[in-house]
Amino acid sequence: MTFSADFVKLRSLGLWSSLLVAASLALSGCIVVDEDGRDHHHDHDDDWDDGDSTPPPPPTNDPMRVAIDTDALLSSAPGEGVGIFVEYAAGGTWTLWTTCDTNQSQVACSFDLYASVDTSSELFDIEGIDVEKTDATRLVDEGVAHFHAETGSDIDAMAFTTTEGAVVRLEAYLDGAQEPRYVYWFGDGILHEGAPTNPLDFEPTVP
Repeated sequence: MTFSADFVKLRSLGLWSSLLVAASLALSGCIVVDEDGRDHHHDHDDDWDDGDSTPPPPPTNDPMRVAIDTDALLSSAPGEGVGIFVEYAAGGTWTLWTTCDTNQSQVACSFDLYASVDTSSELFDIEGIDVEKTDATRLVDEGVAHFHAETGSDIDAMAFTTTEGAVVRLEAYLDGAQEPRYVYWFGDGILHEGAPTNPLDFEPTVP
């Protein structure tokens, strides 16, 4: 069953490629989002030093907690828009993946994503998916994963496992700047385009 998501607000900032959201919950179906806005205000810098770098300064915003629908999947055409996508699968598997507007801008996006859990939960089994030598995944501290991705006309992803139903905190940076407006997830039956805070806490609807 296909649902037309014309209720989703079109954005001039953020992802402007077509999105397909498939929610594998009790109701099987997908939501198609068409967007034709483009961000002309962000300059990408693809000169990245792959050595040890100083972590970005602590965010100043108090994190907001939001729901993320379990087993909801998102897809986007690589190279057609900037996006940081968050997915959660039942049992504790999380996937963070990125796209860029390289097909139009001719430059790559440099992402730094930090995912963490509180001391009552565990984070483990970090894995890079479709990554290249300029990308990196690592455990920077107990319960804290770092994903660096130089994303061009492709998709880069990091998967990791947490305690079932754990709340995961995401800090998102693009070219060294906080860019929560590019974060996408499916929660409470709605496609969310842009995070209200950075960092942002995700709580699965079903463990």
